[in-house]
Amino acid sequence: MKEYCIITFESVNFAMQAESVLKNENIYHQVIPTPREITLSCGLSIRFNVDNVENIKTFVDNKRINIKNMYIVRGSGSDKKIEALK
Repeated sequence: MKEYCIITFESVNFAMQAESVLKNENIYHQVIPTPREITLSCGLSIRFNVDNVENIKTFVDNKRINIKNMYIVRGSGSDKKIEALK
């Protein structure tokens, strides 16, 4: 099953700041358009591997990145399920 995580943001500025932190920390990620199933706020999100969830949470806890929410995506196409992470 295909599985990955997505971070959403309140603004493009927060997305770009997070992208910079992840790049500096050598964490593989992709800046993507925010899926409509998630939110219509900021148009950019960051997609990353599930293996990096704890690293990302640490950056959030340490206020290095400012996120709106974090999601896990399982499956693809019509079988895609999106769930908010806590």
